[in-house]
Amino acid sequence: MNFLSTYLQPGEEIKYRAKIHIFLFLQPAILLGIGYMCYLDDARMTRYLGVTLLFLGLVSLVQRVLIKVGSIYAVTNKRVILKTGVISRRTVELVLAKCEGLHVSQNVLGRIFNFGTITVTTGGAISSYPFIARPFTFKREINKQIG
Repeated sequence: MNFLSTYLQPGEEIKYRAKIHIFLFLQPAILLGIGYMCYLDDARMTRYLGVTLLFLGLVSLVQRVLIKVGSIYAVTNKRVILKTGVISRRTVELVLAKCEGLHVSQNVLGRIFNFGTITVTTGGAISSYPFIARPFTFKREINKQIG
């Protein structure tokens, strides 16, 4: 929140802040679980497979933690701020009056657990942001601020 509060313009206030859904960590959890089970097996080949899966799961977990820590999705009374990245940063600011398209896509698990991918289109540029919790609430808040 510190980055977001220093990034606001005078008179600008946060109306809604979207969060990253916990399903972001499903793939690393599966890799770590299968890797651990394979590592516990007595066969040598399965043990090597287990070590490989544990390594891939750990790398994936670190990557996903950095995504969770470095992502800010907020709607203010003047604009939409979409920031991702810890080491390299990508920021998209949409002035509410210039917002062209906002698309939400959800697969079956996304519908069940209420997460999805938000795709923003402005001036021919397309940016996608996956694993947004309650994506239709985020879209509704943007539309509410547009008027």
